[in-house]
Amino acid sequence: MSLNKGDIIKLEYTGIVDGRVFTSTSADVARENGIYDENVIYGPRIVILGAGQIVPGLEEELMGKEPGQSGSVELPPEKAYGVRDPEKIETVMLNRFKEDKPYPGMRVSVDGKIGVVTRIVGRKATIDFNHPFADKSVRFDYRILERIEDREEKLRAMIKIFSDIDLESRITDDVAEIIVPWEISYFKDWLMIRRWLADMALRTLGLKEVRFVERHTPEDRLRAELISPPEKPAEDSESGETEKPGQENVGADSGENSDSKTQP
Repeated sequence: MSLNKGDIIKLEYTGIVDGRVFTSTSADVARENGIYDENVIYGPRIVILGAGQIVPGLEEELMGKEPGQSGSVELPPEKAYGVRDPEKIETVMLNRFKEDKPYPGMRVSVDGKIGVVTRIVGRKATIDFNHPFADKSVRFDYRILERIEDREEKLRAMIKIFSDIDLESRITDDVAEIIVPWEISYFKDWLMIRRWLADMALRTLGLKEVRFVERHTPEDRLRAELISPPEKPAEDSESGETEKPGQENVGADSGENSDSKTQP
């Protein structure tokens, strides 16, 4: 049966732009092309079709294909990393960078956005927040290894996709239980990840309920002593309001990712 939105697959791919490989799920291909990164976990990628994990054109290419098929697709900019948008080029004051000293070509993060410094004039820096491959046509060579069919395996795959860790889980009478370690509450993005994970599981697995069960064991006491409590949120000096944690962008790779470093 052909692939459709919501299917979870194992996918191998290599991305090429301007004749050069810029990403691959294969460690051998990465080494051969001088892009190997020891911090990246290589191997087949688990993808939920329709979840925006990969660029739109590659996702469209995979729809309707069969597990086991391989191919190659050339994507125009609008179906890859987008067309360059002049409004995504901004000028900011250098004092925004505090101790860092920006220079042309430096990758920086401003208000949660990743960009490249293009020039420095006086006390201002011009930053291009367009994707590095904006306006570029991109080719992807791919192979669909398999479609994950078992419902509990699908749940485990979703957990790995959203949280980037392996958590114990089970499904009983259409109710999913996901066992989480108590330390996960120290991860500032966990609340958002938990919401996204539960929503995806409910929409695609035919579940009635998703439960997150926090596990504590006697062995946890020693580990608890090694972890400092989270800092108290700083209060705004004028309003007295506390700062809210930042939100990271989740979706197709923006040139940084994450395992994301191997995402197309």
